[in-house]
Amino acid sequence: MALLPEDPRDQYKLLGLLGLTALGALTYFWVLSPRSDDLDEMEQRVESVERTNELAEARIEGLDELRDELELGERQFAMLQRLVPAESEVPAIYEAIASETQSLGLELINVTPAEPTPDSGGYFMRQDWTMELEGEYHDIGQFLSRVASFSRIVRPEVEEIRPTRETNSGRQFVSARFQLETFVLPPSGNRVREGG
Repeated sequence: MALLPEDPRDQYKLLGLLGLTALGALTYFWVLSPRSDDLDEMEQRVESVERTNELAEARIEGLDELRDELELGERQFAMLQRLVPAESEVPAIYEAIASETQSLGLELINVTPAEPTPDSGGYFMRQDWTMELEGEYHDIGQFLSRVASFSRIVRPEVEEIRPTRETNSGRQFVSARFQLETFVLPPSGNRVREGG
């Protein structure tokens, strides 16, 4: 039993078939297989770059949100600074308070300012006054409402209201002791350090 055909023409056909098979194998191993490996490697790179892009986009979205929050915080802080008086405006606030007492016919019994202290965030100075007024109950309520409505932040806090006297016409006078609190911008505009 012969492996090769005896006819020379069939031998050439077989030899041509073997040559084509060898050429196909060589083409596959030397040309197509490395390209397949290159394609696999490129696909992995593309996947890696896509993952990196997704992470970058997520970070950019987070960064945009942070920028928006920062911008909002800066606007709110600027608005707060417009509501908080500068240290040089404190006497004008006190004069406005004294003017309100006079316009309502209240008697200013006592005013005791406290030393300014840094607020908990260290951005503003806290200025407190202890005040005592005497007058009709409703006038004192109106005074506190007007002071709380100043264009600068002034927060009244009532500590005590007690009756003092009654007039011949039957009007009841009361004495009110309260704290007034405002926050003041430091003179240099810099952040205030706690304790100094």
